[in-house]
Amino acid sequence: MSTLPLSALKYSRPKAPFPHKRLAVLLVIAVAVSLFIYSGLAWIWFRPVLHKPVIDRYATAYRFDPLWVMAIIKVESGFYPHARSNRGAVGLMQLLPSTARDIAPELGLTTFQDSDLNQPDTNLKLGIYYLSKLQDMFPGDEVAVLSAYNAGPGITKQWRQGNPVLDIDDIQYVETRRFVRNVERTYGYLKMIQGWKHLLGIYGR
Repeated sequence: MSTLPLSALKYSRPKAPFPHKRLAVLLVIAVAVSLFIYSGLAWIWFRPVLHKPVIDRYATAYRFDPLWVMAIIKVESGFYPHARSNRGAVGLMQLLPSTARDIAPELGLTTFQDSDLNQPDTNLKLGIYYLSKLQDMFPGDEVAVLSAYNAGPGITKQWRQGNPVLDIDDIQYVETRRFVRNVERTYGYLKMIQGWKHLLGIYGR
């Protein structure tokens, strides 16, 4: 027990963190926020998935992971139903009208017109069905399916050179190689965020 008078005891205040430590923390936070935004995670997290019920219905019908289909849509059109590419691809899944005309009768769309590709339901129905046809051509080869969706099945078969699966480095078109990588990266983000939402109890909102 101390025998010193109370007046001799000095109150010691806790030292405030050094300014450079605060600066380091702020810098780390800024970097984390920047990565979150520029990686695409912010878009995926905060923007609602449009047309999700339709995507779920058609993706499930053809045994695709809806998140994989969503990744394709995000890369192809950013979920903008009236998107149009320089090559003339249209809508959410960026289908060429010529491709859509070929496969529309197989789905009973006997009165199909090119302008119908601007309708989300029709575009998704045709696009996901076309993915299923490519899946039949390249079973178990996701890279080849994506390559064929972007560049065509004929050239994809050439790139695969009789191998069981297509190596992404064997894709000769820079645009197609970039497309495949962007879809795979976006799909990875979506699966990760789905896991976060499950943990936080907000999945499906």
